Amino acid sequence: MKKISGKKRKYKVGFFKKKQGVFSEELIEQICSDLEGVHNFEVLRDLDYRRMYLKNGKVFFQGKDLSDLDLYFWHDIIEVNAWKGDNYYLNILKALEYDCIVVNNPESVRVVNDKYFSHLFLKKAGLPVADFALVNAKNKEALIDCFESFGGEVLIKPRFGGFGAGIVRIDSRDRLLETVELLQCYLPMGEEQLLLERFYKNDLSKWVSVVVFDNKVLFGYRKKLLGQSDWKIYDPDRIDARGQFTEYVEPDNNLKEIALKAKKVINKDIICFDFIYTEEGYKIIDENGRPGLYQHCLEEAGVDIRKEVVSLIASKLS
Repeated sequence: MKKISGKKRKYKVGFFKKKQGVFSEELIEQICSDLEGVHNFEVLRDLDYRRMYLKNGKVFFQGKDLSDLDLYFWHDIIEVNAWKGDNYYLNILKALEYDCIVVNNPESVRVVNDKYFSHLFLKKAGLPVADFALVNAKNKEALIDCFESFGGEVLIKPRFGGFGAGIVRIDSRDRLLETVELLQCYLPMGEEQLLLERFYKNDLSKWVSVVVFDNKVLFGYRKKLLGQSDWKIYDPDRIDARGQFTEYVEPDNNLKEIALKAKKVINKDIICFDFIYTEEGYKIIDENGRPGLYQHCLEEAGVDIRKEVVSLIASKLS
């Protein structure tokens, strides 16, 4: 990564954010204008990472070498299934990172989109993430061991997913083995691994997602029960995409502290963590690189997202 010198000069910033949700065309332009007018940065707008390519170790966009950038900012809503394994976009962004600061950095995106790696990193850091296991679907002995170790009730979770889709609750050994047998008929060869998670009795009225931006908590939010489920937050049709079924929550200091520590471990600048309240206290059950930056929650929290984005970028170059 290029080192930012102490010499005063005009920094060059690449910027890309699709018009989406709270990020209107007007807001995006205001952010870029503030970077130029307030901080005297040179801003290259609409620098879409999806149109970048690599040549001789350098990243190009429309024929232009981007190695003179000091920072590249991107924040996009993505389909996590498209980002697993060897991903073109992350490879391009990783190469760009040799020449400039990338926000959000590609390795953190790779980790946060994989529930196994996210859980593993947080567990190794001693944070209260739900008990989990990674098991080969063909290993019945390991499946049963994990099932029994987790109290005889588990969730089978997609490693790459969201909105509660594809999560199956299992409460007997027979159903576990039958379900895994069925899944094996559809799992691609070489992808027989399954992510299991302990099912915790919990109060869904205390479910909360905590949004972290840079190094501070912006707010929390709580989603209402949607879809045909009384035990998980389930919105497969994404009818709450704009937060119309979401309420603002002010997280307590304990939740804020956990969320900030978790953010530091995964190292993604824009992130949120979903918590459930169990008999053992709060547990992290999901890590999300695409937090709900809902307008009404931002307003209730007194957060100016325009200032937060500008401040995040400026802090990386100070």
